[in-house]
Amino acid sequence: MNVWSKYKITIEDESRLENVFQASTTLFRWISAVALAVAFLLAVGALMIVFSPAHYLLPGYLKDSERAATEEQHMRVDSLQTAFNTNAAFISNIMNIINGDISELRESAAVSEVTSPLSPDSLIPTSSEEMKFSSMMREREKYNISVIAPLAAESMMFSTINDDAVFSDDSKKSHKAKVIIPKGATVSAIADGTVVSVSQSIREGGGTAVIIQHPKGFLSRCSRLGTVLIEPGDIVTAGQIIAIPSRNSARKAEIVYLELWHNGDRLIPFDYLDYTLSKEPPAPIIDEEVGRGRL
Repeated sequence: MNVWSKYKITIEDESRLENVFQASTTLFRWISAVALAVAFLLAVGALMIVFSPAHYLLPGYLKDSERAATEEQHMRVDSLQTAFNTNAAFISNIMNIINGDISELRESAAVSEVTSPLSPDSLIPTSSEEMKFSSMMREREKYNISVIAPLAAESMMFSTINDDAVFSDDSKKSHKAKVIIPKGATVSAIADGTVVSVSQSIREGGGTAVIIQHPKGFLSRCSRLGTVLIEPGDIVTAGQIIAIPSRNSARKAEIVYLELWHNGDRLIPFDYLDYTLSKEPPAPIIDEEVGRGRL
């Protein structure tokens, strides 16, 4: 039989030789009393935290409005990360094209992110801060188009697509320039670059269109071509013959369309190419179907 040892506590008044207080108990009772006291203090502390403003000081505690705002910001971060990855893939593609390495294009990765199903992130309304930022960036891009792009072009040496070519008067202020060249003449590259695409065009009266990526973010497109002498991936130099225009027996001259971009912004080719602007068109162009002269 297990017998608990008893412990006695006595308080004695020595001057009178009297016992003022005397208590005896076992070790188990002392442990139980201490545990009850600790549990009571913990319960009182918990009640004070729950029913007083002290719970606002607990780590990780948020009001409902603050928690909703935090979740919204996390969702916006996810959307920005997706946009960043897409832009990074686009920039990587452009750099690879400029360097002539088209085997490392990340087009599929960029497209997969853009064409993925809509997530709840995309349903978040645009905040006023984002609208202000977008407006600021649009103003900055306007400055880039009007000031920085022409300055960048100053260090680029553009050449003509043909020594005898001229711009038609109605396209000197157009993003899509109509260039008139003598019949049987050739078309040359306007600057060094890499051939990005050679494809058949159903616009501009048919023919073939050639897209060339040039240094410093410039991109040119020449269309209404006949026989093309280059292929995608070829490296061309300024003045190199790339094609022969499509020939029409009813015309004494041919028309080639020329377009130019800088970092994705459309430019007016007439303002950038080195043509002798005082030239007259080599000959009027006769449209056999309507029987009248036109440019």
